[in-house]
Amino acid sequence: MKKILALVLCFVLLASISAFAEEAPAPIKIGQVDAAPHGKGCFAVVTAVVQGDVILAAKIDEFQFVSSSETIEAVGVPNSDGSFGENYPEGKVLGSKRANNSLYSVNMQRAGSTVQIAANYNAIEAYVAGKTIAELEAATAEADAAAFVDTVSGATLADSLGYVKAVIEAAKAANDQVGTYTIYNKTGETVTSLTLKDNVTGEVGANLAGAGMAPDAVMTITTSLPGSEDGHGRLTLDFVTESGYAGTFATLSIEVAPITLLAPDAMTGATQISFFAPAE
Repeated sequence: MKKILALVLCFVLLASISAFAEEAPAPIKIGQVDAAPHGKGCFAVVTAVVQGDVILAAKIDEFQFVSSSETIEAVGVPNSDGSFGENYPEGKVLGSKRANNSLYSVNMQRAGSTVQIAANYNAIEAYVAGKTIAELEAATAEADAAAFVDTVSGATLADSLGYVKAVIEAAKAANDQVGTYTIYNKTGETVTSLTLKDNVTGEVGANLAGAGMAPDAVMTITTSLPGSEDGHGRLTLDFVTESGYAGTFATLSIEVAPITLLAPDAMTGATQISFFAPAE
């Protein structure tokens, strides 16, 4: 009887775990991109919060050089009054359009706009919230920029289409694969080349060893690759030392892991790396 009861409890527990796994919501992620939805005179920083394919929220801001008016002082980004601002154009500061909402909107009013720049951003953010990436891609795929203005209720920006496309890119960036690796050079030599290759595209990244990674040096690197698919075996790691000794690992997964570059006489298997940090 006790055995039967135990089996029943096990089945109930397994069913509960299975149901929980099926009902568990997708993780909430944040993506951010730099974009140019309003031509060449400024740039935007666009952030999207997503859960699965759904955009929960977005935030848009743009930055450009602005001048104070007779009544409104331009607000520069931090350190504009320090060394960062020493090479600004005469009489201008690099500023956020949101921080300079009143100042920038005066110029918009002269052009006939009745909606302040921050209110336009807010309207676009409200439009994308709750929609999926696929829905927004379908809405913008064949859209005409002039006609799309009427699609976003409350927004009057001629480049509304560009802002929505920037939100799409930020949402996609939230699902990028991000890996972080702590590299330990235990080859006994200076590593002159250290690269990561994307096995999907074949693209090889920059030489992470720079001017040379000295023996016993430690370096932490982060890589971000587009796509929300499984990152298992996505990368190839290659290194070369000053003597020409080379190592490779062709199925590096996108993960958080230590990687030790091994000397030939320290190898315990077929590869020249170990996924363990060296003993202190």
